[in-house]
Amino acid sequence: VDVLQEGWDLVHERVVPETVMEMSAKTGEGVTELLSSIEEALLQLSAVVKCRLPYSAGELLAEIHKVGTILEEEYQEDGTLVTAYVPPSLRNKLSQYEVA
Repeated sequence: VDVLQEGWDLVHERVVPETVMEMSAKTGEGVTELLSSIEEALLQLSAVVKCRLPYSAGELLAEIHKVGTILEEEYQEDGTLVTAYVPPSLRNKLSQYEVA
């Protein structure tokens, strides 16, 4: 918003942006919308998994918390039932614990 908008074509002749958002680093206008858009784009790269992790697999739960987005988490007698967005590499690690 703070810079002339006519210059995109001049700067990036061969790049066509999929999404364009107006924001101001100076005033903060549009930052919330930008962050929401980034989060949505990142979630599209992730897969939703629902799994029951035994308490002995605490390192996997820690990894979900570190790189994923938790939707639901419930501590049960036999482990932690968790539904989360995770990157494909972590989904592969979790496949043996997935539940319907």
